[in-house]
Amino acid sequence: MEITTPCEDGEYTLDALWVQRVQEDGTYDDAEQLSDDQCVTPADIAAQARREFKSMKIAAPEATVQGNPPMVVNVHYPAYTSAAPLDRTVTLLGVPVVLRAEPTEYTWDFDDPYSSTGSTLTTTSPGRPWHEGDATPDESWVGHTYGQLGTPGKDAGTGVDDKGNVYRAGVAVTLTTTWQGRFRVQGTSDWTDIPGTISTTSTTNPTTVTEARTRLVCEDLEGNATC
Repeated sequence: MEITTPCEDGEYTLDALWVQRVQEDGTYDDAEQLSDDQCVTPADIAAQARREFKSMKIAAPEATVQGNPPMVVNVHYPAYTSAAPLDRTVTLLGVPVVLRAEPTEYTWDFDDPYSSTGSTLTTTSPGRPWHEGDATPDESWVGHTYGQLGTPGKDAGTGVDDKGNVYRAGVAVTLTTTWQGRFRVQGTSDWTDIPGTISTTSTTNPTTVTEARTRLVCEDLEGNATC
């Protein structure tokens, strides 16, 4: 039957569905009505929205651990990502809908099996880079401090260079970003959460972590003799 009264607040009009079938001679048959006009609600759209969200293609955001290689033990290195909400417009049940994937959680694996505080960090903050003039990054920043490097010649990637410095090569940091889905009918401001999450994985380029050995030198930073 046709809808003779407007849809109520929070409902949206889904127009009747018509079809024309191709006949054997290549012409089209008369239009046939398959369904009447309907009023739909976000609850009606939710299942379709969930399927669309699960199939969204989200590029893994870049993960950065700030610091010039090689990284040095006992220094706190800030970590951050460029993750940002992603919107996509689709038509569900004949209704234009905006899908949003929003990053809500970040799990960093700093590839540090010898850490006394653990190799992973989970946070709701994307982190931030250090800029000239900022305070020295400490444990309050999203990031990591490398400590012990393993036993040279015994643990994979750990060795000693020609100056006697212990180092670990091939250290790569992995970021898993968790995305929450929401949707709203286009032209409205009310969002509806989508159950479940999806995740993406980013990995930094491998780098080296090394010790910082103390040495006595006879020049200052400007090259002037001091002893």
